[in-house]
Amino acid sequence: MITYLLKGRLIDAVSDTAIENGLVAVEDDRIVYAGCATNFDMPSENAEIFDAGDGTILPGFIDCHAHLTGEEDAGTFASGRFFGDQLLGSAYQCGLLVDAGFTGIRDMSENGLYLSRAIERGILRGPKIMPGGKVLGITSGHVDLEPYMTKKFFNQTSHLCRLVDGPDDCIQAVREQFRAGAKFIKICATGGVSSPTDRLDDVQFSPEELKAIVEETKRHHSYVCAHCTGNEGAYAALQAGVTCIEHGIYLTPREIQLMKKMDATLVTTLTVSLGVANIPGLPDWQAQKVKTCANANIQTIRMAREAGIRIALGTDFTNSPNSPYLETGKEFEAMTRAGMTNMEAIKAGTINAAHLLMADQQTGSLEKGKLADIVLVDGNPLQDIQCLTHADHVKLVMINGKIKKSLLK
Repeated sequence: MITYLLKGRLIDAVSDTAIENGLVAVEDDRIVYAGCATNFDMPSENAEIFDAGDGTILPGFIDCHAHLTGEEDAGTFASGRFFGDQLLGSAYQCGLLVDAGFTGIRDMSENGLYLSRAIERGILRGPKIMPGGKVLGITSGHVDLEPYMTKKFFNQTSHLCRLVDGPDDCIQAVREQFRAGAKFIKICATGGVSSPTDRLDDVQFSPEELKAIVEETKRHHSYVCAHCTGNEGAYAALQAGVTCIEHGIYLTPREIQLMKKMDATLVTTLTVSLGVANIPGLPDWQAQKVKTCANANIQTIRMAREAGIRIALGTDFTNSPNSPYLETGKEFEAMTRAGMTNMEAIKAGTINAAHLLMADQQTGSLEKGKLADIVLVDGNPLQDIQCLTHADHVKLVMINGKIKKSLLK
């Protein structure tokens, strides 16, 4: 029995144009029809009908680079440093992502391990989460954020990252993440903007360490994604078999060509890279790092598009004042500022992103047989991408055929 019918302008993330007189039919957790309304025989049963009006029906959005740290809502007791407070903060924040239209995310923190299971059990409102566990980085590298601590104490207390040194330590750390429930592994292959002890172009793993991480991850039937700001570390990661590059700010044609050969994916995080230089109050060492990021990242996107590389939406948002989850959709607009078309941006945040969740056969587009992960927004994003940029524009969110948000009368 068909439970829901959504009528109106339809962007299915398969074709390059919208269907103006579109219709999506949902039965239980699946889409049973998506296409032109005139080609569908309306059922006699009492299905609930949602009319998009001047709005648009799209696949649910997916953020492939989220950090569910919970710190912004962890409270003031002990400066919000207790993990339990941070975990509860991130549990609340999951609902904000749904309100913004995000039905799936790929999380890079320990929190995502627990949140993903709670959402699957139906006891927490949130998007589907592909958890990666702790981010792996080297001592003195991009995730070594507390250099006054010993490595041992840092690894015992950090719920975001784990420092690893040497192939054996790398293998153990990968196994620890999968033991806890991780579905992929994230590493930091280069330096970054937010770390005080490295340069943007530092190469942060030896070839032996990279090989150990990639091969161990493959044994778990998964893949490695790599934070890459500088190009040399990105090239080393790709040579070792990493198939997903995060940020890719200073990539060169050499890395782009190798990514094309490997069918590797580039994850954007353009809202941050295009705007970080304008954040007030940055420490001097950080302000110096970000001066050329925006122009370099735009150049990377141009090369990736010309090469036909798969580009997926990622934000690097943490629900900080500069990266609020209710505005996670700003990444769609940032992609267009970097030269992508509106439709390319939409596909980056739907079907292309679903590929990285290893779920593109189940979600990411509006097609018969796929899970009913659906969003309805109040405008036409092919004409004005701004209608994807804030939760206020999102009028309906459906995950697995269940309504998680509805502002429709």
